[in-house]
Amino acid sequence: MFLPRPLVPLLMVGCLYPTPAALAQEFNGDTRAALVEGESAPEANGTVDLQRMTGPVTLDGFSDEAAWAGIAPLPLTMYEPTYRGATDRTVQVLVGYDEEALYVAARFYHEDPEVIRAFSLTRDRWSGDDGFGILLDTFNDNENGIRFVGLPLGTRMDMAISGDGQGGDGGGSGGGGPRAIGWNTFWDLETRITDEGWFGEMRIPLSSLRFETDDAGSVVMGMMAYAYEPGTGTRWTFPAIPPRSPYTQVSAWQDVRLLEVNSRNPVYVSPYGLIGQDYATDLNPAGDRFVGATDEAYEVGLDMKINPTPNLTLDLTANTDFAAVEADQQQVNLTRFSLFFDEKRPFFQERAGIFGFDTGADRGTLFYSRRIGLSEGQPVRIHGGARLVGRLGAWDLGLIEMQTARDAGRPAENFGVLRLKRRVLNTNSYVGGMTTSRIAEGGIYNLTYGLDGQFRLFGDEYLTLKWLQTFQGGDPALDQAPAGVDASRMVVDWTRRRLEGFSYQNAFVWSGPGYDPAVGFESRSDFIRAQSDWNYQWYPGSSSRFRRIWTGVESNAWVRNQDDKVETGQFTPFLQFETKPGTSIKASFNGAYEDVAEAFELSDEVSIPAGSYWAPEAVLELRAARGWTIRPNITLTAGRFFDGTRFGLSTDYNWAVGPHLELRGGWEWNRI
Repeated sequence: MFLPRPLVPLLMVGCLYPTPAALAQEFNGDTRAALVEGESAPEANGTVDLQRMTGPVTLDGFSDEAAWAGIAPLPLTMYEPTYRGATDRTVQVLVGYDEEALYVAARFYHEDPEVIRAFSLTRDRWSGDDGFGILLDTFNDNENGIRFVGLPLGTRMDMAISGDGQGGDGGGSGGGGPRAIGWNTFWDLETRITDEGWFGEMRIPLSSLRFETDDAGSVVMGMMAYAYEPGTGTRWTFPAIPPRSPYTQVSAWQDVRLLEVNSRNPVYVSPYGLIGQDYATDLNPAGDRFVGATDEAYEVGLDMKINPTPNLTLDLTANTDFAAVEADQQQVNLTRFSLFFDEKRPFFQERAGIFGFDTGADRGTLFYSRRIGLSEGQPVRIHGGARLVGRLGAWDLGLIEMQTARDAGRPAENFGVLRLKRRVLNTNSYVGGMTTSRIAEGGIYNLTYGLDGQFRLFGDEYLTLKWLQTFQGGDPALDQAPAGVDASRMVVDWTRRRLEGFSYQNAFVWSGPGYDPAVGFESRSDFIRAQSDWNYQWYPGSSSRFRRIWTGVESNAWVRNQDDKVETGQFTPFLQFETKPGTSIKASFNGAYEDVAEAFELSDEVSIPAGSYWAPEAVLELRAARGWTIRPNITLTAGRFFDGTRFGLSTDYNWAVGPHLELRGGWEWNRI
């Protein structure tokens, strides 16, 4: 544990004024009352008026101003390792607001401060630290949220969440749902570590939040606040969120109301300039001496973020610079299909969930932003563009228009995306549509549209329907491409969304040979896919050493339309145990079938001939608890691989040595 910024003036203040524990007792009563109350606190219900600050706040981490006196700690309910479990810990989270900002305070009391887990000093990097956070659904659409996290050394984390926070396990791995880690906004955090524990305060300006007020100046938004101590695998939440839902499930958060507030509309401008010079020497034509040449380069550009209305954000860019974006992590591809890489460029992160349009197969999506400004992993110059996201009335809106330059034999191209969706029937159902366009100089074009609807029928049962179609042409080959129904895709999906107990996902996808979204991502074409996944998760309770026992089976079948043969089949039963601190062991057996129509190469030494293959494989996975200082993850595989065998070992680890040093590494070995 490391104590940041040990200041003599702070020690003097501690001698002259009451301690944080004494102040908390004076202002807010019994410091453990909120956790005791949380053991029986209700789940989200109705609308709660958020408490308003009655005076100024000096952001110093201690939340000891008189303004906090009227703010009662939230009743925190243990989410993990045992739902509604009792604890002897003393932890408080308080939330208030004024006309300028939203405030969050946390108090983690410790008899021995040495047990505080404090490692990370890098923004958006979690290294096993204790922490607290608040998640907000500012448009109250039960679909998208933003997350703010504070760590003991004053490190901030923020991200955007979409898809109702679904898609993960909701436990030690941090919940589910597509998460845009690259999303950042403007807010402040101060923390202090003392001999009584650690304390933190957040200030989130209302100007950093997009929301819509009514005529009286009030707004209702979804909210979830939490405290987390990974050393014991303990997370407390407000409101109480039962284990049937991931804690990131937006629709499970509490509706809260802020009175007499107004959304701000600031303007952010980010200019840049780059200067470079290269000097190279080469032999002259006669070959008798070297001649030097200097090449100079100059680049200028501009990014601007404005808010035309409180509900809309407009990003403008000219001569876009993505030089500071983190590089992709190298991946090993042992299949004949393309790999998917996540978007990391900040320009595409603001409310990225609006543009989500899953097409039902192998991470397929109608809009894949990496098609813009990147080609085979290398940057392509972007002359400029605009990106508009937000809400117009009842409609969620996303609009992108970008123009790339002619470069290295590639033509200049224009990219366009329009996304619209709105709630219908109930708060968890919607209908919408999306169009994408990619038009190159010379007249080559690709236009694809999609219509989608998600309907919560009853309980946890969801039906999803989608129809997509491509139009393309501009050269002789594309003009002759399949059209009409043959350039379409249909998706039908029935899912029971829950963690605890019995759940399933059953889906059917039909895709024609001419369906080809040029601004999307697809690894296969011209197929029928059937999916049937079944799961049962059991939470044994406080008397067991296990937090969760999870068993199920995943099955998929892909059929080629051109010859009606099964291309890929998969049947994978599994059993997983997760301990209370968060360590998990998973054993699975993958019964796989592959029909390879054409031979392909995995590497210079390994090629797969055409043919049909059964490839059963056993897999054993160990995932370390998030509270371990050194966190190794290990995967062992053994079985058949096409016409041979494969033995594999992969591992990655994180070791938080201290606040200034974290070691991360990985290694993968396959013997084929």
